[in-house]
Amino acid sequence: MLFNQRAGRGTSLGALRQMLARAGHEVVRVIEHRDQAAHLADPPAELVVAAGGDGTFAAAARALAGSSIPLALLPIGTANNVAHSLDLLGEAEELAANLQGAPTRPLDLGSVKGPWGERSFIEAVGLGAFAPAITRSDPKPPFEHRIRLGREALCEAIAAAEPHRIALSVDGEPLDGEFLFVEVLNLRFSGPRLPIAYFAEPGDQMLDIVHLCEHQRQAMLDWVRSTPEETPPPVLVHIGRNVKMAWDGAPLRLDDRVCPPKDGPHVIDITLEQDSLRVLCP
Repeated sequence: MLFNQRAGRGTSLGALRQMLARAGHEVVRVIEHRDQAAHLADPPAELVVAAGGDGTFAAAARALAGSSIPLALLPIGTANNVAHSLDLLGEAEELAANLQGAPTRPLDLGSVKGPWGERSFIEAVGLGAFAPAITRSDPKPPFEHRIRLGREALCEAIAAAEPHRIALSVDGEPLDGEFLFVEVLNLRFSGPRLPIAYFAEPGDQMLDIVHLCEHQRQAMLDWVRSTPEETPPPVLVHIGRNVKMAWDGAPLRLDDRVCPPKDGPHVIDITLEQDSLRVLCP
């Protein structure tokens, strides 16, 4: 089990052990640091459980890439974008109780190549306004306020964003333009639990490329501030398997990690890895 004690409300390791024991599972190894996640598959286990938020799940997913070990998620984080994208909407104890015999769903793992080399991602790769919202260094607020405050931070970032000239192509089709943000998404939900890629299907070997232009700024702000779960966002969407972006000066985010803007130009290539993960979905 990969466990993040700081996720969400701070569920204890003892409580998780008890949940899994009641469901008939024996926890044979616990890893509590993301940078040690590579040891999850060594030696192999019958099942790996990621108990935490989206960052914890992403670390476990990267460690299991290319293996046949199934991965289960106990979503005890804040946004839980992976869980919402897979329709895992129950509490952690309910999900743990139903892991035995649960069906699996494929979940793609993204890959991005850039000046730094190659890195996998689960949620999204993006340029523009999402990055400043992610990098806010305010003290962590009480759990029940985090999604609301995260959405407010995103609205502030969108309202202040300057359009960036981005050379964008999807499966070879040029879509260059000036955008407030471009997000290449592997999941339906992203950021502060927003269905940015409203019609995305995990495991379909397709990426959803979402971009926002200046004339859509106010409509996007209105959407985030309303009930965004109920309607698609006012953005342009393209679907594809291979994405290339070239830009100069915009901040880049890889899942929950942000690279500050640097003088460019920079070029990245984004695709999906051939082998999907197997995720238990009770």
